[in-house]
Amino acid sequence: MIRRQMIFAGLLLLGFGFLGADTSNAMFMLSPAEAGDPNVPDLVYFADTGEVVLDSESTDIIGYVLENATDSFLPANHTAILGGVGTSLTSITEEATLSPFTGSASIGAIFPTGMDLTDLDLFLTNRSVSRTLGSPIVDFDLVVVSNEAVVPEPSTYAMAGAALAGLGICAWRRRQNAVGIR
Repeated sequence: MIRRQMIFAGLLLLGFGFLGADTSNAMFMLSPAEAGDPNVPDLVYFADTGEVVLDSESTDIIGYVLENATDSFLPANHTAILGGVGTSLTSITEEATLSPFTGSASIGAIFPTGMDLTDLDLFLTNRSVSRTLGSPIVDFDLVVVSNEAVVPEPSTYAMAGAALAGLGICAWRRRQNAVGIR
């Protein structure tokens, strides 16, 4: 019984150690609602595929403009979601409508793959979104989703090693006590 408790405690300590893993290079399972201001729609970019999802969060979208200076959009992959007028070129993708869009939808794999948040911010020279008539035009909150592996920090390995060493010492002391050696 005690051995099972020690194994459980060790696994628990190891689990807590890996919670400190460095995820600065990748965002895993980040829901768009966690990305920033809930009054500003999110532009969610999937780095592995180049897919772009527009998430209106708690507001509406009646128009957006995405521009880049390097003519790097893939207009053939664009999917219109607003149902109004739109343009899709290698340097600009835009749509506008009078019927507000609420929700989340993919506009297609229109971006190059492999960008991180800094690259995406530099890539987009304009990322404006209009929420409702009369409201100020704002920039999308940017979210990057990637399937890169999370690499634990060195301190995580040190914590896991300390936990295993502590469990080993506890087991050794219990054996010594069971034999009657003090």
